[in-house]
Amino acid sequence: MTDTTTLNEITVTRVYDVPRESVYRAWTEPERFAQWWGPAGFSTELSSVALDVKVGGTWKATMAAEGIGVFPFTGVYREVVQNERLVFTLVDPNDENIAERAERGEAEELTIVTLVDRDGGTELSFQQVGQFDAEKAGEVKAGWTSFLDCLGEYLARV
Repeated sequence: MTDTTTLNEITVTRVYDVPRESVYRAWTEPERFAQWWGPAGFSTELSSVALDVKVGGTWKATMAAEGIGVFPFTGVYREVVQNERLVFTLVDPNDENIAERAERGEAEELTIVTLVDRDGGTELSFQQVGQFDAEKAGEVKAGWTSFLDCLGEYLARV
């Protein structure tokens, strides 16, 4: 078992050449969310996505890649400000240490997505705060960087 009692965070920022409303809708409408959710090489079936975008509402989505695996994620919305901010928990049931982390109250990681107008487009600031170990932080950041690249590719084609 890995000691993950230290709180760590990663931040990734992107600027997209679309209005905030478009970015927000990509995060909050299942048919849009399924188009980009996951890093490069992964796909998300619309049938696996459920987004009850309200404080206390739950969300879930499962991404998959042939030869790699299936990765379900779930969470609860903590803050919702239309076209500006989403704060939600993220739980990875495939985490090999999920049972131990849950016992310590560390299974949930907090995700904060902030949208602001920037040069005719939208600046997205993504932050994840959790009990992952420092060595894993680079891996987590690389994963989210790819997620947000996929979001950018989706936004560029719609």
